[in-house]
Amino acid sequence: MRRDPKASAVPPVVPYARGTSGPVRVLHLETRRGMLAAASTVVTVDGAAYPLPWGRSAFELPADRPVALQVSQAWRNGTVGVASIVLPPGPDLALEYRGPSHLAMAGELGLPGTVRSRGTALQATLLGCVGLLLLGLLALVLLVVLTAS
Repeated sequence: MRRDPKASAVPPVVPYARGTSGPVRVLHLETRRGMLAAASTVVTVDGAAYPLPWGRSAFELPADRPVALQVSQAWRNGTVGVASIVLPPGPDLALEYRGPSHLAMAGELGLPGTVRSRGTALQATLLGCVGLLLLGLLALVLLVVLTAS
């Protein structure tokens, strides 16, 4: 199995948009798709929005004050899968964002390995109902065809 050389590449650090004269830290963010793979991610750091592809990214942040972080998905003319957090002052950190499985659900942002895709059960239930409806329609068509002949 061949490894993707981009998978282990360290992404360039996005500089903090508002500038800072104090100490800085780096946020390493991994964004993972839910079922809305066509949607792109938008990372907002203290009000500055960065549309980014799925995968790894890194952001320079002030280390001496709290920073507001929001990750969402651009979907048609709006946003879905919003997850936000206020990061306390401190050292470098790593977070993971996981997109939702259903449009009505929020995304999840947390420590790597701790987040899940919300709405998977809802999506499976809806798809199961559609499948049962299609089976019922097929049975009805077969019944009509068999009784007509």
